[in-house]
Amino acid sequence: MLPRKFTLLSIILLSATLRAEQPLVTGPIVILLGPPGSGKTTQAVEAAKYLKLPVVSAAGLIKDNQAELQKARKSGITGMEPETDPLLNKFFEARIRRGDLASGMVLDGYPCTKDQADFIARLAASGVVSKGIVLHLKVSDDVVLKRLGGKQKKLPASAEQRLKDYHRETTALEIYFPSASIIPIDGAKKPKNVTKQIQAALKQQFGK
Repeated sequence: MLPRKFTLLSIILLSATLRAEQPLVTGPIVILLGPPGSGKTTQAVEAAKYLKLPVVSAAGLIKDNQAELQKARKSGITGMEPETDPLLNKFFEARIRRGDLASGMVLDGYPCTKDQADFIARLAASGVVSKGIVLHLKVSDDVVLKRLGGKQKKLPASAEQRLKDYHRETTALEIYFPSASIIPIDGAKKPKNVTKQIQAALKQQFGK
């Protein structure tokens, strides 16, 4: 017979493992993907209202963790844009572990890189979160240019870099999410029409 102390320790460790493997998010996870100027934030809010779910945004994760991001930058650990920083994976996991997102969420601006998409895919594969669906707001570069105020077919440097990042990372994201989970949305239409497309897609996916 095992010593009582060892038996109790084993039970404690087993219980901790079981808790760690329990799903944290069982409801729908809707991911908004699109280039700068595609209206992701506006449509994320509308989708969240329709599904009666909260929005979790990259901007919010960054705002809530400014001190840690600044500390990482000062230490030289990271030098990239906050939205593409792998630290957002840590912030996202901490956010879902608060326990108030079990019913699901709409994600705005996260994930936006292959690394971030891979992180969510691993969480889904391990059963921590449900499998997400991606609403891809399709908007041409010409429309992006017009919306962001570019002149003579030239975007401001910051917007141009964001657009380049979008095209690069979108290819990687489409590899990481099965095509069946990516729903194309014509993001060039008026916001109300885009909202209607999204609501129709959500109704088909979730029956509401």
